[in-house]
Amino acid sequence: MQNSTFHIEPKLGEGIYSTKDISEILDLPYHKVRRSMGGFWHNYTFGNTRDKAINFLTLIEFYTYYQLRQTGIKPNIIKKAHKAISDQLNTPYPFARDIIHTDGKEVWYELLEVIINADGTNQINIVDLIKPFLNKVEFKNRVAEKYFPLEGSKNIVVDPKYQFGHPIINGTRIKAEIVSDFYVGGETIHTLCEAYNLSEDQVKDAIIYYKQSA
Repeated sequence: MQNSTFHIEPKLGEGIYSTKDISEILDLPYHKVRRSMGGFWHNYTFGNTRDKAINFLTLIEFYTYYQLRQTGIKPNIIKKAHKAISDQLNTPYPFARDIIHTDGKEVWYELLEVIINADGTNQINIVDLIKPFLNKVEFKNRVAEKYFPLEGSKNIVVDPKYQFGHPIINGTRIKAEIVSDFYVGGETIHTLCEAYNLSEDQVKDAIIYYKQSA
């Protein structure tokens, strides 16, 4: 992934995420994120050495990478797959598409309704056991558009088009952090529902999310 043919710069509507943001949103150890930003995703960062940041599509690439790692796939296989798919599709963000599949041993990608091995052999597999796993990501035209950090809930969403991509209450422009902070400060759930015209579940999920990422 040390590809120098592209240059990432912050753009409005693409989200801006610091190391701390990535750690909180994806629920990953801070040190792992920082190490990855200095290595695996070095060319995908912008900002100065101490305050590096990434955009939304790179955030999803982080998510995909660590989901693949959790299935037991080795880093070198993932890196090789990333390069193979990137070259094939001519995109710096192959892991931010809903084409990635895994059988727990290798990485595969979907192209023209067939599943292709991303190890460079282009071997085709049509076995139904290979499944996509990006269940927290919503796609548009097969490219990641939104990320839902809470398991089993869509009340909190990370959408790069709003609030610089920081978590908001789905369907609004209200930052989830604001709702959580007011609750921690002593406001009741009922008061917050009334003040922001939110449902009880929306308010509770904002509180749960920030307790979880604390």
